[in-house]
Amino acid sequence: AENRKVWIPDHPTEAYLPGRVEEVLDGGKLLVVDETGEKFEIAAKEAQSVDPACLTGVDDLLSLGDFTEAALLHNVRVRYAEDDIYTGVGSPILISLNPYQNIPGLYSAEKQRAYRQAGGARAAGAPGPPVHLYSVADAAFQTMLNEQVNQSIIISGESGAGKTEATKRILAYLAERQKTGAVQGSSPSDARRTVEQQVLDANPVLEAFGNAKTVRNDNSSRFG
Repeated sequence: AENRKVWIPDHPTEAYLPGRVEEVLDGGKLLVVDETGEKFEIAAKEAQSVDPACLTGVDDLLSLGDFTEAALLHNVRVRYAEDDIYTGVGSPILISLNPYQNIPGLYSAEKQRAYRQAGGARAAGAPGPPVHLYSVADAAFQTMLNEQVNQSIIISGESGAGKTEATKRILAYLAERQKTGAVQGSSPSDARRTVEQQVLDANPVLEAFGNAKTVRNDNSSRFG
């Protein structure tokens, strides 16, 4: 028997699940046991070793030693079980899972303050707060100021994934960010015309596009 872990593909409930190799069978197969004790037979030539890092859940998928579909999914699943719904893929990409519940403190004023104070630390490679919607928003804000170039944040996902909520949280952060770090040289009228007010002013135009109906949501996010 081999004392190593491999992925159990096509697991009945978890798609991929790490399992311990219990025995090497005839015919080029491995007998693998999952965490509940259920046994599976896997072709030895198709067995993929488990990267130990994904078993504990890293906040940046690029730090995994083996970037496979199984490792990615399991890493995100481990973090989700611990209410860590955000996982990064390098600094520019953020994977977000809808928790379908309120996570205390996730969007608190203290949390916003921590990301404002961190500034561009994470973008510069220095240690900073964990990946979050706020880290993406702050990176875009800092880059806009530093490079004087418009920035875009693309939020994509299927219906019900939480795109609208993510958009609201990012806009709220940027509105607060602007209030606490107004651009030097801006006029009083510019200071009064906050990001929040500009979004509210644009809302009637966005509303005019109407809503979309999907198989999962009768009142999906507005096209704007």
